[in-house]
Amino acid sequence: MLKFEKLSWSQARSSTSSLDRKRQERKRLTFGSSLILGASLFLSACGFTPLYSTNAAGEGVASELASIVVRTSNQDEGRDLQLALADLLRNDGSYASKYSVSLTSKLVIRNVAIQQDTSVTRKNLSLSSHYSLIDLENDSVLFESEATAIAAYNRVGSEFANIIAERDARERASNQVAEQIRTELAVFFERQRGR
Repeated sequence: MLKFEKLSWSQARSSTSSLDRKRQERKRLTFGSSLILGASLFLSACGFTPLYSTNAAGEGVASELASIVVRTSNQDEGRDLQLALADLLRNDGSYASKYSVSLTSKLVIRNVAIQQDTSVTRKNLSLSSHYSLIDLENDSVLFESEATAIAAYNRVGSEFANIIAERDARERASNQVAEQIRTELAVFFERQRGR
């Protein structure tokens, strides 16, 4: 003998609304997928290529960046920047060095928040670096520019915490400047390829 259960109105409505939610979610996914597919077809039709791409022969902006050796004139201020930029350029030795980037960095630390008792509770660390891209074959300067970043940090009662905070601010500023330099060099190489 079959037994039928009577569903209340709220139970029937909740199962229907659950089906409606699943249908709406499926429509959203379909629409999103269609939008992504359409955008990718549009971008490929207009000749868009990623800035850091390489072709099948291994040529491109990424390979040009990987063939750069990073040098700095002042070890104290420029060491963190030199290491950060070398990491971003990915010069792992797989490409022969064709270029060098010469960095001249300047680090300035300023007091920002000074209390009434003249204690400093916040500082700004400003790192600016003038750099030159040099062709190693003929020692000519191909490109010059300057990149700047500011990182702030708090001062507290613990001297150890202050040293760590300043070191972290130096690292953040170095990473920002390195990213700016890499982007500007990539744009320079892309424009050279387009000529």
